[in-house]
Amino acid sequence: MGEATLSLMVVEYPKVDAEAPLSPGSSIWVVEMEKTIGDMNIDPAVEMARWKRHSIYRVPERIKNLHNSKSYQPELVSLGPFHHGDQELLPMEEHKRRAVVHLVKRSGKPLRDFVAAVAEVTQQLQDAYKDLGDEWRGPENSERFVELMVTDGCFLVEAMRMDALRGKVHEDYAPNDPVFSKYGYLYLWNYIQSDMVVVENQLPLLLLQRLLVVLDHDRYQVALLLLFL
Repeated sequence: MGEATLSLMVVEYPKVDAEAPLSPGSSIWVVEMEKTIGDMNIDPAVEMARWKRHSIYRVPERIKNLHNSKSYQPELVSLGPFHHGDQELLPMEEHKRRAVVHLVKRSGKPLRDFVAAVAEVTQQLQDAYKDLGDEWRGPENSERFVELMVTDGCFLVEAMRMDALRGKVHEDYAPNDPVFSKYGYLYLWNYIQSDMVVVENQLPLLLLQRLLVVLDHDRYQVALLLLFL
């Protein structure tokens, strides 16, 4: 048998001229990306702070379409801006305002104190909502946003108080109150609780902290200090 011969094929690739101009599309992309790379701070601490701002998100429509879309909507009460104004949730707006009245009267503090405490962190509360609409942003809309936060926040505090007292809130609510009563606790609280955990229907924890500190400064200031130690 003859000896096997192994031949190596040398493939020559075209040389790339580093100084040759790129195609127009690639050139624009390269320039933009190089600028981004040069300007962007990739410090992990900075990146963490950037993404930490958002805590409440909209569910993408394609996700909703995979399941029962109604499961992503509150059934009884809107909390926050994403579902505010939904036609089927409007009846609860009256009870939200009543909650503000009762909470403020019981606290003995002026409403202005609650509003001021929330207004101080308006930007942080707005940033908590990813893809917050322009109708809630900007100096011209900040007052409306703060009103929403105070109203919904007070309602949630009153609802949680009703739960903690097992509906026995007749000291400052009528025994036959349609929401804040033994009846409301037995028949509505489960719906309110379910709406509280809907992804698009939540309030930032910072909002509740600000309201509670005004409601009972000494008690909640100590509690918050212990929480973050």
